[in-house]
Amino acid sequence: MNDFPRQQLSDLIKVHGTILAKEPERCESLLHEKCGNNYKLEIFVLINAIKGGVTQGLLKPPRHSSQEAWAANLTEHLYNNHLAFLGLEKEVAQWAVESWGLVLSQEATPPKPLSAMNPIDYMRLLWWILVSPQQLQIYRQAFGEEDENRVGKWLVSSLIWGPLMMPILAAGLGLLWFVPQDWPSSVYLLFTLLLIGCWLLTGLVGNVGEGSVMGNVAFGVMFGMIFGVVYVVAIVIAFLVAIDVATDQAFGIGYVLAYVVAFYMAYVVAVGVAMAVRDTVTNSLISATPSTLVRIAFLLLVVADLFLFWFCFLGGEQFLVEKAMGG
Repeated sequence: MNDFPRQQLSDLIKVHGTILAKEPERCESLLHEKCGNNYKLEIFVLINAIKGGVTQGLLKPPRHSSQEAWAANLTEHLYNNHLAFLGLEKEVAQWAVESWGLVLSQEATPPKPLSAMNPIDYMRLLWWILVSPQQLQIYRQAFGEEDENRVGKWLVSSLIWGPLMMPILAAGLGLLWFVPQDWPSSVYLLFTLLLIGCWLLTGLVGNVGEGSVMGNVAFGVMFGMIFGVVYVVAIVIAFLVAIDVATDQAFGIGYVLAYVVAFYMAYVVAVGVAMAVRDTVTNSLISATPSTLVRIAFLLLVVADLFLFWFCFLGGEQFLVEKAMGG
């Protein structure tokens, strides 16, 4: 028996988790993808070990039996009930039991539990959802979906309200140039408090669907990404519109008007597109199959949020205004 399929099975378990030890059809399909048309016997006995209850027995061994004795018992069971009538040697069954025993014993340690009190866990969940959905399946096997749903509500709330909050808070702190003179900073700070209230309300009581956070997280991810990207484009357009005006006063008026219109257009476009692609993203998350679309969305989300933070709080707008006025 060749150990190459055993190595491939080990890699698959590390990616997809022990759920594969309970899904013979899916495990067989993945092994054939990894091994091609070779090693048919090895794959056959590994899959029959699942169907014969060997993997279940290895995952939940009896307390009263030693590891060696239990492996021998499983080998006898697999050989007598699934392989002997095919004329195969008993060593084949022994190889299958040993292979599954090694693979399951080397499985990666499950991740730590998610906590709604730890904002870093929002990023962990976001990473799993968009880049490594297999890790989410491994987490669910270990901890279920309760903590995932709880953290997912706060993640969705942050993705929706965070991009809206950044420019309004920056305006209240006097960091943005476009703030109208007849609007005191306290107005923007009040709007910021209202948005914080919306963020808290969504995080505390937001509906995450029936037993799964995937649908709303998919919407929140796409909204946050699309709003951020469109918002960045809107800022660029606002500058291009304003630069065409000669005087400083006209530049200011043109920039403010273009900026405000573009802001609301970004919001409308983000809602519309997020609703349109929500099902596509959700299906990718449920199937735990990494999607190019959602990975691109993750990259754009990070870039757009970093740009917004720079633009609002690190002098990005002032830098762009000076460049525009100087040009």
